Amino acid sequence: MNKIVRKEQFSEKVFLFEIEAPLIAKSRKAGNFVIVRVDQKGERMPLTIAGADINKGTITLVVQMVGLSSKKLCALNVGECVADVVGPLGNPTHIEKYGTVVCAGGGLGVAPMLPIIQALKAAGNRVLSVMAGRSKDLIILEDKVRESSDEVIIMTDDGSYGEKGVVTVGIEKFIEQEPHVDKVFAIGPPIMMKFSNLTAQKHGIPCEVSLNTIMVDGTGMCGACRLTIGGKTKFVCIDGPEFDGALVDWDEMFKRMGTFKRAEQEELEHYEEHLMGSDEGKANGEKSATATDVVMDADPTNDTIEVLTDRNAAWREELRKSMKPKERTAIERVVMPELDPVYRATTRTEEVNIGLTKEMAMTEAKRCLDCAKPTCVEGCPVNINIPSFVKNIERGQFLAAAKVLKNTSALPAVCGRVCPQEKQCESRCIHLKMNEPAVAIGYLERFAADYERESGNISLPEIAPANGIKIAVVGSGPAGLSFAGDMVKKGYDVYVFEALHEIGGVLKYGIPEFRLPNKIVDVEIQNLAKMGVHFQADVIVGKTISVEQLEAQGFKGIFVGSGAGLPNFMGIPGENAINIMSSNEYLTRVNLMDAANPTTDTPINLGKNVLVVGGGNTAMDSCRTAKRLGGNVTLVYRRSEQEMPARLEEVKHAKEEGINFLTLHNPIEYLADENGAVKAAVLQVMELGEPDASGRRSPVPVEGKTVTLDVDQVIVAVGVSPNPLVPKSIEGLELGRKNTIVVNEGMQSARSEIFAGGDIVRGGATVILAMGDGRRAAQNMDEYLQKK
Repeated sequence: MNKIVRKEQFSEKVFLFEIEAPLIAKSRKAGNFVIVRVDQKGERMPLTIAGADINKGTITLVVQMVGLSSKKLCALNVGECVADVVGPLGNPTHIEKYGTVVCAGGGLGVAPMLPIIQALKAAGNRVLSVMAGRSKDLIILEDKVRESSDEVIIMTDDGSYGEKGVVTVGIEKFIEQEPHVDKVFAIGPPIMMKFSNLTAQKHGIPCEVSLNTIMVDGTGMCGACRLTIGGKTKFVCIDGPEFDGALVDWDEMFKRMGTFKRAEQEELEHYEEHLMGSDEGKANGEKSATATDVVMDADPTNDTIEVLTDRNAAWREELRKSMKPKERTAIERVVMPELDPVYRATTRTEEVNIGLTKEMAMTEAKRCLDCAKPTCVEGCPVNINIPSFVKNIERGQFLAAAKVLKNTSALPAVCGRVCPQEKQCESRCIHLKMNEPAVAIGYLERFAADYERESGNISLPEIAPANGIKIAVVGSGPAGLSFAGDMVKKGYDVYVFEALHEIGGVLKYGIPEFRLPNKIVDVEIQNLAKMGVHFQADVIVGKTISVEQLEAQGFKGIFVGSGAGLPNFMGIPGENAINIMSSNEYLTRVNLMDAANPTTDTPINLGKNVLVVGGGNTAMDSCRTAKRLGGNVTLVYRRSEQEMPARLEEVKHAKEEGINFLTLHNPIEYLADENGAVKAAVLQVMELGEPDASGRRSPVPVEGKTVTLDVDQVIVAVGVSPNPLVPKSIEGLELGRKNTIVVNEGMQSARSEIFAGGDIVRGGATVILAMGDGRRAAQNMDEYLQKK
């Protein structure tokens, strides 16, 4: 929470806020912005920093009341708090001694222009400032602008103050009076910046503009802010916010700024409802996270972890003798109970897989042959002692099974739901060699973890005595959480820093609740906190606080698990049309921001005819979410169904829920209506050629064959790349292809105190592989630190 320490009203709808944010105050530079979330239901709103006081630990924001979020913020008073402020974000203004510069601020744009004026003046420039507004009451911060300007011209549309006219008149006056103007800076409404740039261009002067586009996360994760700059798609939050005005596709920007105009209008009409309790409006049907009807037949054992995992323990030998191997292999694999497809396609938060009953779990556990050399363990990236937890289920010791799981896995309830066991542990099961289905290890893992949580008898792993060594973790996704769990067990003082406002990373923003309920993730995180892990949201290491600052505060090791949040687009004509979004943006709006809930503030346009592009798990999550939001959904994939990388279970569920599959087709162009919104997709018909490097047959266009589909929403799920925000903010790292962090076999980077794992190293992988990286990094960092 960030407290408001000062509020000043400039006009009827314009307010200045001074807000406590000490880390941001210390690290911000001219041109940076922050993301503000007013309350627990609030959207993430970008605001450029107008000033900072390092001594007071505050930043200054100037806000105009135009939409729901700004109206809610402007209603707050001194002493009240905003829920979240994260930053500084974006690239700071490049400041140097240019010579003579013109700084044009239109309306509210004067506020973000002020620190730029101050920095340019401090660099030795002759600074000529133009302040413009519709009327006198919209001319703000005049005294401060004059303090750092050599000359000031004030323009008002109605002539009520200064000279009558628009901002470009003032720019022209300075250009005409000066022997030479080296550069123009312009900040304000998009139309003002466009014509300021045209004015500068006319005289051959470069013009820098600061773009304030639609954003969700503000950290490069979603692509909502993307624009065409110089013929290429750029992300304003990562590549900007400042660009050469001559390169901006202004017409595209004007259209994209209106993406949620109708939704935002409707939100304002229901303003009072948005002020109500933050938990209202949640979809019904959520199961309690702390209740179970399952009863253990035996009293819980007090055996140590050594006994629980000892294959030669008396209880284990007795269990093996209780059934012959042939009797075990004769048992059919359990079938997971599921919600009815017609019903479940209407509910976002009810889990599709219901979970095994006690009888189902104990019977399935009997199928395990308790191999002397269990190859299933070799297939598990986090080396769970699979036979031991399974055999504890077989004997009815469900809490003991959970204890075994948690001895090596920080997130058993998560892994039991979303890990591709069929490609990991179950793919190595001995049953497959007998042409029988593998033991349902994933289902059993979920059963044990769920039982422990719902029974309320949650145990914590044994923690080594505290060694006083502080460790920082960058990112709270599966790699970071796994690393943190292992390090805290070794006695380290672990702090996890998360850029978003909620802990959990991709587990929260990327995976829908019908696959992984948020409550499950929250309990896993709470368990880590009980073990001693500290969590801090709204902190971007490399931006909010530097690695050097962390080390100065006594952190001896740093693990980077910031993920691969940068969405890929296809680079085809029309892809920046309204209502074409990345799967990251779509899922973040729905999952993290709860945008489909009518009482939350984040807008979303609900598509009637939705096209989802891709064939992976994220594509399945996107199409199944769109179906639940009322869409007629078509999944288009350039290869055949056989080559789809998605889990077979996800494909099965999607088909059952009515998703239309259109394989061997690939988008090559999108068509937009007069408002810039997508109205159709042109699909190239494909056929399969020779296998590529992945072993899958390469898709080849069928010459002259295309299909055009009418669509009003497109979700692009064609993969992600590592977000450059963190790796490029840390000096001394060796970066690989697409800004991955290069590490050795021990997950150690070129900077010996920094380790990394998960998607920031791999470029995109599964939850369990990221967790495996976290575990390996913890083991090797511990060895590294103990040698120092």
